[in-house]
Amino acid sequence: MKILIVTAGYSLFDAKGQLNGFLAYLTDKNLAAKGHKVKFSDVTNDWDVQREVDKLLWADSIIYIMPIMWFNMPAPMVKWLDEVLIYNKTFVITDEYGEGGLIPADRFMIVTTSNMKASDLGKGFVLQGAPTIDDLLRPLIMTNHYLSIRDQIPTFHAGDVIAGDTGWIEAAYLQHLDRHF
Repeated sequence: MKILIVTAGYSLFDAKGQLNGFLAYLTDKNLAAKGHKVKFSDVTNDWDVQREVDKLLWADSIIYIMPIMWFNMPAPMVKWLDEVLIYNKTFVITDEYGEGGLIPADRFMIVTTSNMKASDLGKGFVLQGAPTIDDLLRPLIMTNHYLSIRDQIPTFHAGDVIAGDTGWIEAAYLQHLDRHF
């Protein structure tokens, strides 16, 4: 399988972006050992738009690895999507809205980190309308569906990463990868 890993880990407040980089490293190491071909797009660095489009058109599966920032994708991920999703290259307009995706990948997975605990979801004033982590990730999920990438592998969420214990993440994430790849 040809897998594109799109990463967006960077330093903000107390988060240093290192965990997202480590998860990308684990993903590459695990999937390459299983014989998958892996390419990277680090959206926090400068990129060549055509090269990024070529990677999208190459991939069978896409894995997004990023922190949740202000209940959404981080700004570099949004900018990357804005610049590399190009009419007549990655999508076309059709009579039925959202049916013109040109990306050949049929599967995607989101790996995300945040300082919220999984038990925070669906509670309190801010998160009462978001009982699952995917509720916060709807824009990225819908963008993938628009591009005709319809099979979503379950999201991996590493929560409570600044104040809490992160010792569980590596083993749990490797199990998640083994279950789905």
